[in-house]
Amino acid sequence: MLSIDPGFRTEQVVTMDLALPPAFKMDQKIRRGQFIAEMLDRLRVLPGVQDAGATNSMPLSTGTFSNGTFVVVNPQQIAPRTQDLINRDAHGELPSDGESEKELRAAIMPLFKDPTHTGDADYASVNEGYFRTLGVPLLQGRLFDDHDTADAPHVALISESLARKKWPNGNPLGQSLEFGNIDGDLRLLTVVGVVGNVRESSVETPARPTIYVNLRQRPQATIMLSIVLRTSADPAATISAAQKIVRELDPDVPPKFNTFSQVFSASLNTRRFNPMLVGAFAVTALLLAMAGIYGVLAYSVARRTREIGVRIALGASVSNVLRLVLGQSMVTVAAGVVIGIAGAVLLTRFMQSLLFGVSATDPITLTAVALLLTAVAFLASYVPARSATRVDPMVALRYE
Repeated sequence: MLSIDPGFRTEQVVTMDLALPPAFKMDQKIRRGQFIAEMLDRLRVLPGVQDAGATNSMPLSTGTFSNGTFVVVNPQQIAPRTQDLINRDAHGELPSDGESEKELRAAIMPLFKDPTHTGDADYASVNEGYFRTLGVPLLQGRLFDDHDTADAPHVALISESLARKKWPNGNPLGQSLEFGNIDGDLRLLTVVGVVGNVRESSVETPARPTIYVNLRQRPQATIMLSIVLRTSADPAATISAAQKIVRELDPDVPPKFNTFSQVFSASLNTRRFNPMLVGAFAVTALLLAMAGIYGVLAYSVARRTREIGVRIALGASVSNVLRLVLGQSMVTVAAGVVIGIAGAVLLTRFMQSLLFGVSATDPITLTAVALLLTAVAFLASYVPARSATRVDPMVALRYE
């Protein structure tokens, strides 16, 4: 699993998480946009900081990505009256009687009824520095830039997985999307670029189709805001300086800092713990099996002391005695291995969640384990078998 490319870089990245109040009203959006812009500007000039980005959905974090249904829209499908209602709604200018809002919803909802034009995708509000900081590659088109202001036509970037799924043989650039059911802004999004896939929830989960909106244009989704800083300086020094900046801008917003390497490592904690736990039980079971085989065979040899002595007295060699004792032991071991493999094939399906990159009935794994158990059983059998060759035939015959 560690060899999987998550779609981003984790080295030399400091993360800062902020819990912010809602910002759905127009004046709140303006203040939120100004707060984020000023904070990023000040963070970028810190010593050693190479770039800074922001997102409402940090990959591999404990939070969840927003997701929903989007629709590919031809702008000509939307009547001028509906366009006017959308613009007025975005600026908080719809009458409070609710009739205009009902009219707007009634005009938008039919767009989602055509399954050929709809799709499911995750939603993330980011700035252009987010992709540069985490090393997410631009595959087609452009990233967000300073021309994408709050009053400019709203733009979006999409992931490679979404581009391949929705436009396998076409060009997604210039397509118009309606995804306002996520953040409440019904203005159309124009696709201006395609970026690489990012494994958001975990490295073992395939990258989901994702639509990235411009944080400058849609800051209302940043109730949970994560800042990412790529720095060549000591992370502790960068964290201390960033804390001071946030405290000066808004002392009521306590930041939570981490390094992205720690975030990445924490996302694998469950994966690490489960194999360690199962491995500990497996080693214990293996030791118990060794002790059991040794104990049973030693007891068997002790009970057959007279028989073995008689065999030696009649001319049986050391190798004959070893073959006799080990042969009988390994027949039992072989039967146990066959039964064990059959049981493993039936039971490992319940351990499927612990596996990654291998099937529950992987033949190489089952063969390797069978050989390991056979070797362990042979070693556990060899010690009492070897002691059987040291039986004094005179003692055994005298006892008879």
